[in-house]
Amino acid sequence: MNISVGLAFCVAYVAGLLLSSAAGYFTVGTLAISRAGVIVGLGLLILAAIASRYRALGWRSQIWAALACVCLLASGYMTVRSPVAGSGDISAYVERAQSIAPTHVIAGRVIEEPRLNRALKGRFVLQAERLQIQNAKGEITFQSATRGRLYMTAPLLQVTGLHRGQLITAVGRLYRPPAAKNPGGFDFASYLGQRGIFAGFVATDLQFPINSRWGLWRVRQRIVRSHLRALGSPWGQLVSAMALGRKAVDLPANMQALFAQVGLAHTIAASGFHVSLLLGTVLALLRSRAARLQVVVGIIVLVSYVTLTGWQASVIRAAIMGMATLAGLATNRQVMPSGALVLAATAMLLVYPQWLWNVGFQLSVMATWGLIVTVPAIVRRLQWMPVTVASLVAVPVAATLWTLPLMLYHFNVISGVSILLNVVATPLVTVISLGGIASSAFALLLPTLGQLTAQLLYYPTQGLVWLAQTSSHLPGSAVAIGQISLWQLGGLYSVLFLSLCPLRSQVKRLRPLLAAMFVGLLLVPIGWQSLTQNQITVLAADDELIWIRQVQGQTMLINSGDQGTAFYTVEPFLRQAGVNQIDEAIVLSADSEHVFGWRSLLQQSPSRHLYSSGELPALTNLTQRFQTLQPGHSQVIGQVKMQLLGIENPILRVTAAQSWLLLPPLSPELQTYLAQSSTVLESHVLVWSGGALSDELLAAVNPKVVICYGSNLSEAIERRLQQTDRQVFWTHRDGAVTWHHQHGFHAYLETKHRNAQPWA
Repeated sequence: MNISVGLAFCVAYVAGLLLSSAAGYFTVGTLAISRAGVIVGLGLLILAAIASRYRALGWRSQIWAALACVCLLASGYMTVRSPVAGSGDISAYVERAQSIAPTHVIAGRVIEEPRLNRALKGRFVLQAERLQIQNAKGEITFQSATRGRLYMTAPLLQVTGLHRGQLITAVGRLYRPPAAKNPGGFDFASYLGQRGIFAGFVATDLQFPINSRWGLWRVRQRIVRSHLRALGSPWGQLVSAMALGRKAVDLPANMQALFAQVGLAHTIAASGFHVSLLLGTVLALLRSRAARLQVVVGIIVLVSYVTLTGWQASVIRAAIMGMATLAGLATNRQVMPSGALVLAATAMLLVYPQWLWNVGFQLSVMATWGLIVTVPAIVRRLQWMPVTVASLVAVPVAATLWTLPLMLYHFNVISGVSILLNVVATPLVTVISLGGIASSAFALLLPTLGQLTAQLLYYPTQGLVWLAQTSSHLPGSAVAIGQISLWQLGGLYSVLFLSLCPLRSQVKRLRPLLAAMFVGLLLVPIGWQSLTQNQITVLAADDELIWIRQVQGQTMLINSGDQGTAFYTVEPFLRQAGVNQIDEAIVLSADSEHVFGWRSLLQQSPSRHLYSSGELPALTNLTQRFQTLQPGHSQVIGQVKMQLLGIENPILRVTAAQSWLLLPPLSPELQTYLAQSSTVLESHVLVWSGGALSDELLAAVNPKVVICYGSNLSEAIERRLQQTDRQVFWTHRDGAVTWHHQHGFHAYLETKHRNAQPWA
């Protein structure tokens, strides 16, 4: 079998895995096969028939038939290997445990090192072994052996001294991870589901013995401590992350966010860059030695590094390609990089097909592919530059070009300074990464030597952080483009692959056309949506009222919520909508928690106009113009008529395409008083916090649509509203509620969205 046929089988296998995410399946016994996979497989069989008749397709019919079978089987293989919660999984007990008592006790073994989350709590994964449920007196009312993985969170002091492999007992509460309830929101259930985790546990108390056993955690701990003693925090963690990857080191969240914003996230993730740098250094040091010695030492170094970094997908891919390079060195043969990449990716997906949905794996493969196929072409066009400088420019350009569609699809943001910053920062990154790896090795042998080596990295590390911080304040450091669709993602990569086709000199004029197609596929749909958009959304934000109006590229936001709501709910929504600036921001609550939320939000998406019923000196420097809302008076703000009906209880009536009455939590007495004292309550849409709803207020408003944004909606009230032919939505249950000028009202969780698990 020649190389091209082998690569074709790899492509057919990966295509079958991809097609498994398409909607609709055929069931054959216990095997589910994607309909799209069947269609493609039938197409290949047709090609096999044509090949057998005309022999004009280059390959024999048997090969086309084999490709069809591989594609079909891969589609079914993905569904077979997709993680599911079995009957004995801990997730099967969640609802039962919650109905019996609020306190649950879980025992099991830690299988992932504890890390800090943004709330400064410890998080780790536990292999559950036993579940107990206690009543209010602490008596055990239920217990059962169980299995499966749990996503655990616990107070920081409780996880101090906890490491992988320890047996623990935790007291707390079981819960089921939530799905994304808002456009652009983080789908926690899908994220954990890809890792085979279907339940979570909030621990209030942990009990475990002090672990004196040896483990890889001790090796990593020794390295990190050596860097911390030499450089302090967070510089020590940063050097450790640049040597071992952020998954092996507890790097502060603000440092991770900074590097991600300016396009340097790959430098703190163990990746092909680190593997190639390490292997290249080893081979350079041993270049005068026998090839056999170089291969043996290279293999030992690669295996050790992969083990130390925690078996991350991008590192494994790079290590397999490194092994291919060593094999070529041992046999004195030249290795084709593109073929090695395809074979490495296919081998990994044969072992664990779910890696296909891992964002790090996707970015690693596409970035490496870009370096292989695009860097030489860019360097040829930069012959007027010194070779070293041309390579520094070509590498980030090629990697950015081939990862751009994926970055926009997953994160909806592009950094306008990333290419230039990577060119400038590459020498520093190389020095810090190589120095971090060297100091890590020295720290394992002699901690003092490791500290002395790490101290040499102080100024390069400070320089790199300064570059990142300075770049983050430049215009265009993080530009929200908006959410691109799956067909745009496929179209963008189709154009990129077409650009690789060999073109005759007389048709090279097609290359500008391909460039125009790439830009058009990216910007035209987003621009058209912005120009024709007319919608209003009430976000699902726990008990916070968040109201957003988007009309032809203009955005009005009422409320930001507290700092957590602004960061986890509002900012992701604005990013997926391509909003970089809020045109009108309306502040209804001026307490300290909501002011912190507005500050967090406006630092990312500044506001042209800010409106509030009182002075807000903490926010006025983040807006171009501040104006006061006058209670009882109608004001036209951004072509929207607004009337604030109170300050202590900020009740707002908004007239856009329809009239909306936005209510804060009000007691039944205040609701009745409001209904009797106001004459401007009648509205098409009532947005209220849930709980009691007085008949007088309901009659005064007389809404056609009722949206509850709180966490409490009784069945009796919902039934009473539905009996009067009113549409009722509950963001806690239905997700964000959107009114669209063409489609009317719909709930986010009732419509198909791409955050669903690929195999669901």
